[in-house]
Amino acid sequence: MSDKQYKISVLQPKVLPDNRRITLEMTVEGLPNPFDGDFAACGINRTSNVSFFPDMSAETDEPPTPPRPDESSQYPNIELSILNSRRQQVVNLFIIEHKEQNTALTLHLPTPDPQEQYTARAELSFDDETIDILETPFILNQVNQ
Repeated sequence: MSDKQYKISVLQPKVLPDNRRITLEMTVEGLPNPFDGDFAACGINRTSNVSFFPDMSAETDEPPTPPRPDESSQYPNIELSILNSRRQQVVNLFIIEHKEQNTALTLHLPTPDPQEQYTARAELSFDDETIDILETPFILNQVNQ
């Protein structure tokens, strides 16, 4: 069991006027401050000597190796998804090492159904262990025709 005190305190779906895009406003409590210690403003460790750009002068046919995430990360992962009334996942988004306390991300419904009861779902995990789940039901905007 993780001793981290992460918690999703807010998951608020906002249906945009086109009824295809849903902005999920989320608040996560208990995150470490990304600006403590030796971090740049974008959250990348300044002491790292890993380059994010491939060495174009290298004489090799192998693709460059992407930088590996810090194995001792103190940040959780979050999966945001929208479920239909049969609890089937309609769309999802996975955030690796989530660092912001307040976030608003927009997900796109591939085939919106105005008669459907949807559920916005956020699942927070750390070290492959589920720490918290928050679900919020919603419907699409009812348009008068």
